[in-house]
Amino acid sequence: MNKGILLIALLLTACAPWAQVGGPYLSSSSHFSIVLPQKWMMLKTSEYLLISKDGPFLQYILVQERHKSKPFEHTRKVLADAMLPQEAAQVIVDELSSDRSLQGFKLIQNGPADINGHHGFRLFFTNRNADGVVFKTMYYGFLEGEWFFAIRYTAVERYYFQKEVKTFEKMLHTFNPPEADERSIPRPLGR
Repeated sequence: MNKGILLIALLLTACAPWAQVGGPYLSSSSHFSIVLPQKWMMLKTSEYLLISKDGPFLQYILVQERHKSKPFEHTRKVLADAMLPQEAAQVIVDELSSDRSLQGFKLIQNGPADINGHHGFRLFFTNRNADGVVFKTMYYGFLEGEWFFAIRYTAVERYYFQKEVKTFEKMLHTFNPPEADERSIPRPLGR
């Protein structure tokens, strides 16, 4: 999936320019809001929001929203109503481990997580690309109503992962689906 997303991002740069971002962001679908870090670059498509500080081949944060009924590409498992966070995590692990573009997929951690007040899960895994470069990923996900939300941070294991992991964690705690948006407006990072 990482290789596919990066390939799509590269191809879309000709169609949709990268734009420098920072501050509160409301998705065009209005299904979520989040505070983006200052001076990062954004590529927004109808499928996801991708931001990077040093380039998507070194590190990126990916925010996705998908309807629960939308089938996955690499697994026959589905997300369902009243699914517990760990059950949803198992669907995502199956999807990721079945994705041939994630060479050497190794799940390091799978556990519960609080995503700005929403019960979800946290996956921590590594994989490598075709050149043998190792990537680390922190993947958070949760179900809210009819939607599944995923927020992940992926970076080259050496240097780049540690460089912006704190920025990702701050950003993660500003993520709000629509119901939460009505209760609180996200504040810019670092305040």
